[in-house]
Amino acid sequence: MHRQVQTVTLQRFSHMKYINTILLLVIAIGVGVLFYKDHQRDVQAKAQATQQATKDSAAAKNEEPSPFDNISSDPMKSSNNNIVTGPVTTVSFERTLHDFGRVPSGPAYKTSFKLTNTGKEDLIISNAKASCGCTVPTYSAEPIKPGQTGTIDVEFDSKGRAGEQLKQITVTTNTEPSENVLTVKSNPYITK
Repeated sequence: MHRQVQTVTLQRFSHMKYINTILLLVIAIGVGVLFYKDHQRDVQAKAQATQQATKDSAAAKNEEPSPFDNISSDPMKSSNNNIVTGPVTTVSFERTLHDFGRVPSGPAYKTSFKLTNTGKEDLIISNAKASCGCTVPTYSAEPIKPGQTGTIDVEFDSKGRAGEQLKQITVTTNTEPSENVLTVKSNPYITK
């Protein structure tokens, strides 16, 4: 009988430890969330104060505010702050996908994407960023006049890669929407 009481007491004690551990974890998470929210409020308040100071300073100097004033300083928010400022135009891509096909792994493969300014304002490519370091886009910083064409050259380095590859290039322009996605596809195989 004494042994049964001891066993039941130990079982209750281990359940209590388990419950206490869970309770402490819930409290710790709650405190962490409160600190995070407090930090977010501080970041937002500082960003708003900076924006207001910049606007006040620009107004005092009788200048236009910088287009970069609206960019968030909060690293937790999306980095997609591609706000189109200035004249907006339209763009048309001849194609948005290039398939290199089944190719030997090792060499760099190149292609070009042709684009046409179909709007009434100059087309400006402000950025072209690949989803992987093995893919490098290059483009001219010169404006593309209405009706004119330009190219975005893409080089895919297949060294050490095998199997189906799908790489995306995000092109940012003064269009609405400001981002267009180009894709290069390949299926490199290792040669002996």
